[in-house]
Amino acid sequence: MSVIDTILMAVTVYPDRARVTRQGSTLLDAGRHTLEIVGLPAHLDPDSLRVTGRGTSQARLTGVQLKRMYYSEAPVEEVRKLEAQVENVQDEISNLDAQIELVKQQRLSVKALAEHTDKFALALAAGEMELEKHLALMDGLRERATSLDSELLQVSGKKRQTERELQKLQNQLNQLRGARPRQGYSSLVEIEVQQSGDMIVDLSYTVSSAGWEPIYDLRLLEENSNPQLEVSYLAQVTQQTGEDWLAVDLALSTARPALAGVLPELEPEYLKPLPPPEIVSPVSPRAYRAQLNMEFSSAALEDQGSQPLASYAIEEAPAHLQTSGMAVTYRAQGQANIPPDGQPHRVTVSRYPLSCKLDYVTAPKLVQAVYRRARAINDGGFILLPGQANLFVGDEFLGVTRLELTASQGELELILGVDDRIKVERELKRREVDKSIVGGKRRLHFAYEIELENLSGGPASILLHDQIPVSRHEEIKVRLDTASPRSTRQTELNLLDWELNLAPKEKQLVRFEYTVEHPAAMEVAGLDL
Repeated sequence: MSVIDTILMAVTVYPDRARVTRQGSTLLDAGRHTLEIVGLPAHLDPDSLRVTGRGTSQARLTGVQLKRMYYSEAPVEEVRKLEAQVENVQDEISNLDAQIELVKQQRLSVKALAEHTDKFALALAAGEMELEKHLALMDGLRERATSLDSELLQVSGKKRQTERELQKLQNQLNQLRGARPRQGYSSLVEIEVQQSGDMIVDLSYTVSSAGWEPIYDLRLLEENSNPQLEVSYLAQVTQQTGEDWLAVDLALSTARPALAGVLPELEPEYLKPLPPPEIVSPVSPRAYRAQLNMEFSSAALEDQGSQPLASYAIEEAPAHLQTSGMAVTYRAQGQANIPPDGQPHRVTVSRYPLSCKLDYVTAPKLVQAVYRRARAINDGGFILLPGQANLFVGDEFLGVTRLELTASQGELELILGVDDRIKVERELKRREVDKSIVGGKRRLHFAYEIELENLSGGPASILLHDQIPVSRHEEIKVRLDTASPRSTRQTELNLLDWELNLAPKEKQLVRFEYTVEHPAAMEVAGLDL
């Protein structure tokens, strides 16, 4: 058996795992050989191990097996160095403890001498000690006590500093030990060679504790009459496989190996009577207000936790796009270094512009504000996976949003915040109940007016959303009487849309009326009367 050294050549990272390729070479004589490849990670999936080879002579692969290895010490030089540093610092702390104990004992001795004033007084009275010598002795004891106190303070401070250093080293060591466990695998490759020659062995396997997720910077550029949406596509790669990915060819894949070959199966749905309703004690107003305060406080804390990610001004090398079936692979340019520290490391996928259309959207029934919107077709050739997106208008940061899956040639829609230059106001103008009841039916009439005003310096295309009630009972009738201007769209759920175009400084009044009819004896929920 001979050990063959391999180096890590390439890594393909999936959303929840990674595929690693190692390569090694050796000179083999004719005959049967067993090659051992050591240092394989503990997170390796044994079923994923594949071995291929090529060489200057004919050879046949006869078998491959894995052997679990255990190490008495961490198999990584960096971990061993940290362990040695921790031991040295612990020894230093023990030495400082000994110094502190010695100083304390000396301080107690000085204190004990100073407390024998009665014996010094008797010696003075008997003429056995002169006053000057007595005073000199007391001054010497005081100076010695002061010196010992200063030394104790200094050594205690050094100990605290050393303990902080120990804590730092232990945290680093624990992190690396978690990433690089004291166990792993070695692979035994059995090969039969026809004649002497060089042999190159490629070993590939899948590891867990690795993955990537996308992050986007979406920036609206309005330097000319044709606005563009600049998409900065970044990837956050994390791994705790126990291997250092140093100078590797890195690829990012959208494939999901965990889901491959798994067909969802329907389970039977069973019907059964509902249990009796639970009797719930009413909530007091004070408890209800406390609950609301707690919810609002939690929401405020979540908002405070959203911080913008830094924008990079340096030139970025885009990744090479490769498609295979339903999956897309992005191959990063150059070579990447991803340590197994579990921390996110950013890799640039691409940066490309998209032509976009700008308009405004408002639903004044909910919020009397007008939101700016950008829409673009994702024609950059990249699939935008679900992920966090930072929104910018020029250099101004707007906030963070969640980007949903957007396929190539799919539509990308972004809300860019409230534009105060477009005013909207919604007002109830009529709410009447017919005094007469015809055929046992009661009729209610409602009318609303919405005023929009464009105070911006250019034309504004505005999509206005509103609604009228929807009946869920055959004897309740809802009818839209008038809409001025006529609505562009009315859905089956009575959602109304108007597509409006306002010139600079122009105002637009939208008015709609509807009638609700129901039996006079029926109480209708959802009517604000």
